[in-house]
Formats: sequence, structure tokens, C-alpha cells
Amino acid sequence: MAESKPEVEVGAVCDKVAFKAGKKNFLFLGSDGESYDVKLKLKDSLAEANDLSAGQAGTISVGPSGWVELEFPKHKSLPKAVLKRWIEESFRLLVPKKISS
Repeated sequence: MAESKPEVEVGAVCDKVAFKAGKKNFLFLGSDGESYDVKLKLKDSLAEANDLSAGQAGTISVGPSGWVELEFPKHKSLPKAVLKRWIEESFRLLVPKKISS
């Protein structure tokens, strides 16, 4: 999903895979073998993230600046359509407009 965006580079930050375009990170992925975590920035979907955090098998933490961290056991996840939409939103929010338009 994230790799198909324009000008995306994949690198590493600490123990996570980082996706960036235009020198702006928009997605971080990590795994410890038992679970995986995703960190991205949301604005329009923050309320949805807060709502989902109450009923998920994993944890969803919403920070005050809009960064959302999701952690799930290896066999659980958000619906693929939600995750795809959130990655798109993070990309649009953080990547320079000349790339994300």
C-alpha cells in the first residue's frame, strides 16, 4: 500500500521500517514476532481511531498531535480498508503537496 505512493523511500528508524516521501516520514511499521505495530498521523479519522480503540483486540493510542499508534497480536488487525484509508490520510497530511497531489 505505502510503497505504491509517488516518490516513497523505505528505510529504518530505530527498530521500525519507515516510509517517507519528500523527506517526510508518514508511516512506521514494526514487529517483535508476537505482535506488530503501526504508527501514522491522522486528522479527519481521529474520531474513528478513538472509537475503534475501545473495541479492538489490539491497542490504539491516539496522541495529542494526531499521531496514532496501533499494536495488534500477529493474528489480528484492523480491517484492510480502514488501514489503507489511514495510510492514504497520513501520506496526504505529511508529504509535500507537490508529491501528494
